[in-house]
Amino acid sequence: MLCVAAFAADTVLTWPADGKDPVVRFTVGKLRQISSVSGQTDYLGEALAENVGGKAIPAASFYLYLIDKNGKRVGEGYMEVTNLAAGQKAKVPVSVHAMGAYVKMELQPQHLPSDEPMKVKMSVTTVPSGASVKVNGQESGVTPQVMSLAAGKHTLEFSKEGYAKASAPVEIAENAMPGAVNVDLEPLSLDTVVLRDGTELAGNVTSVTATGVSITVKGKPAKFERAKVARVVFGVKPASATAKPAKKSPAKAKK
Repeated sequence: MLCVAAFAADTVLTWPADGKDPVVRFTVGKLRQISSVSGQTDYLGEALAENVGGKAIPAASFYLYLIDKNGKRVGEGYMEVTNLAAGQKAKVPVSVHAMGAYVKMELQPQHLPSDEPMKVKMSVTTVPSGASVKVNGQESGVTPQVMSLAAGKHTLEFSKEGYAKASAPVEIAENAMPGAVNVDLEPLSLDTVVLRDGTELAGNVTSVTATGVSITVKGKPAKFERAKVARVVFGVKPASATAKPAKKSPAKAKK
């Protein structure tokens, strides 16, 4: 039978274990048994993690070992912290697998805090959704998504077929709370011809046939063989010649 009564009270563990210049402290609450088969028992619980060092902890993970009275390891658990600012506290889940009676717990690092910058989660959405996103020129999937950004200045670029490209500058402060970036994409008022070599031409497509595509760009007509054209995107035209064009507004960005 496993001995858990000794841990009815909270257990406090620090890293480093010698207590010199501690970086993080865990207060492990009472563990709850969830299963027990053939002498092997699984527990779940919760710990309060506190950054007691002077620097933010972007990410760190630790093994939680269960030790018996002879100093032998009879169980193992796992805890991790992310984006924990100096002096900040956070609750983290604890899962433990034990194979014998234990009398104490020990903390051993798996992944230690590094000098990598602490990141802030940002919810990124567009209207309409499904736009491709670049962060500082690097591809980053499509909207909607939640991305992690380090402190500093960033540029988010958005593109979607049939809509004008947009960008949003984002500045993340140190230890900032999670935020959001919302961008309204403007429908294209021009047609776009995309060639197979990657060239894009915006203008007024005058004809599309089985043999070629004709487009007028800034008053100059051009024609391309159909085999050289990857795709044609038709822009949104006014409903009538007398209709007033929709008023354009710049891309909106909220942090």
